[in-house]
Amino acid sequence: HPVFVAQHGTATCCRGCLEKWHRIPAGHELTAEERAHVVRVLERWLREHAAD
Repeated sequence: HPVFVAQHGTATCCRGCLEKWHRIPAGHELTAEERAHVVRVLERWLREHAAD
């Protein structure tokens, strides 16, 4: 599924990557703002790679 590829391509695949690459600390439930950030990152990647 394209979203799985996008998650790995944007380092949004796990809490470790979110912490390392996006500075979203692990150990708490994602806030609405943090979730929105992840969605924006994924949407941008998907738009940019739609033809791939």
